[in-house]
Amino acid sequence: MTKKLAKTNDSQLLDRIGVIIAEARQQTVRAVNTILVKTYWEVGREIVEHELGGKARAEYGTEFLKNLAAELTLRHGKGFSYRNIRQMRQFYNTYEIWQTLSAKSESDEICSTLSHKSDSNKIISTTSRKSAETKAPTLSAKSVLTEKMLNRLSWSHICLLLAVSDKDARSFYEIEIAKNNWSIRETKRQIESMLFERLVLSKDKAGLKQLSQKGQIIEEPEDALKDPYVLEFLGLSEQEKWLESDLEQALMDHLQKFLLELGTGFMFVDRQLRISINNEHYHIDLVFYQKRLRSYVLIDLKAGKFDHSDYGQMKFYLNYFQDEFNEEGDN
Repeated sequence: MTKKLAKTNDSQLLDRIGVIIAEARQQTVRAVNTILVKTYWEVGREIVEHELGGKARAEYGTEFLKNLAAELTLRHGKGFSYRNIRQMRQFYNTYEIWQTLSAKSESDEICSTLSHKSDSNKIISTTSRKSAETKAPTLSAKSVLTEKMLNRLSWSHICLLLAVSDKDARSFYEIEIAKNNWSIRETKRQIESMLFERLVLSKDKAGLKQLSQKGQIIEEPEDALKDPYVLEFLGLSEQEKWLESDLEQALMDHLQKFLLELGTGFMFVDRQLRISINNEHYHIDLVFYQKRLRSYVLIDLKAGKFDHSDYGQMKFYLNYFQDEFNEEGDN
């Protein structure tokens, strides 16, 4: 007969141990994922070096990869289809894996690669000397994956990123995946909806560089906005005429996806928010709050053409909010 633990100190102990176990399991999953990604990069390196060595001529390169995929699948099981093998080769040609000194011994055991120290003695490249002697893509032509980034990107994420040809765009998506913990589905949607290109529209050269190196940084109101917004997830047909109320309801039905499309730091506040001025009542379709800017975002839905009266109405709403919440330090 087992005893029940007391619901005081013993319960707290269970909670603390539970946190430790959960964190350990998460670290295990990340470690396994990192090993898998590194392994696929190494497989890609071997294939490229084999081809560069003249053992796989262009005229029968496709057949060579198909045969290789079949043999690897026979020997090692799933994960080595022809498509996956091609992506491993593309992975090596597209990326260079870099890591900190603290991860050197682990990498040597996992990947069995030769490494060299940089001038700063802080970074080590996993590119082998054999690879350096061949005419493989140079480091400057490749994107760089750090050890930290490897812990956040799964192989499925990598495959989606390989389809992004622009190096700056690819770097942006890498950062945003790691920063926002995007799922595979969300990553695919953001790439297909051209999030990077939409943000670039309002950026100069310096802003473009910042996007590719740091991801989306929200400091000014315009930094939080996209042009245009893509709302394909609403499922509204372009052939039918929709009322503003229909669009509002569809946004509410897909609120989570709409928040993701709005961007980082947005919180839903209210719909059809009523404000009263001089005994007259007005309704704002949707109200959100931007945490990083400490600002309210008002959305007035229009099914027709936006004109000067709509602009005047929004200015009226904004002035009301500025007066109402000025004491709280919000905009």
